[in-house]
Amino acid sequence: MHKYIMTVLAAIVAAAGLVSYRHACAHEAPSADLNTHREQEQNRSVAIFEAPVDPHLPSVLIIGDSISISYTLPVRQRLEGIANVIRPVANCESTLTILEKLDQWLGQGKWAVIHFNAGLHDLEHVQSENIAPGKQIMVPVEAGPRWVSIESYRANLEKIVERLKKTGAKLVFATTTPVPAGAKSRVSEDVARYNEAALSVMREQGIEIDDLYSAAIGSADRFQKPRDVHFFQKGSDILADSVAASIRAPLTGSKIL
Repeated sequence: MHKYIMTVLAAIVAAAGLVSYRHACAHEAPSADLNTHREQEQNRSVAIFEAPVDPHLPSVLIIGDSISISYTLPVRQRLEGIANVIRPVANCESTLTILEKLDQWLGQGKWAVIHFNAGLHDLEHVQSENIAPGKQIMVPVEAGPRWVSIESYRANLEKIVERLKKTGAKLVFATTTPVPAGAKSRVSEDVARYNEAALSVMREQGIEIDDLYSAAIGSADRFQKPRDVHFFQKGSDILADSVAASIRAPLTGSKIL
């Protein structure tokens, strides 16, 4: 009987431990060493929904895709006590998506700095070019065109910059991070082409550059997932160093290095 009771108790404890573990996994802080699917979702949740705002600090808006979702939380940590770091409750995807949602994301707030990027979704291959956001379906490279052609990408960026300048915020454009060989629906070589188009717009408009492409090629690509545009947490941390520095510079009146 004693052995039976101990067995039952052990089963109860194990079950309770599993429930507690699952509950903890839903709320624990993201790990700095691993970036499993669970931790990516935690990053996404914390980066988007838990944005403490200090009314005495300037506010910064980050506009970007899922790469930016993963670096928003570490950027916020690096700028703690310096700025409120906020991003839309969305994957901002392509220039088409940004143009559609930009007024909503800007809101009525006063932004000191807006750090923005688009590119990885523009150059992805989908069933039809320029299809409305939310309607696109990623397809193999040979099965469809790029979502946004490089000519339309440039034109869209010009419109985005025109709207962002009206906010009076300091603007920082982040170059698009690399596409590793074998990544679904994207061609590695396209990143350089789209980045050059973006940089030509930013130079013409006098926009500061956060060269995340170079930051990734320099060391973060060692922490990029195989055949995947996303990064393990260490890679996101390296990108966050560059993003935080590029935001801090205009807040303090210094140049981005």
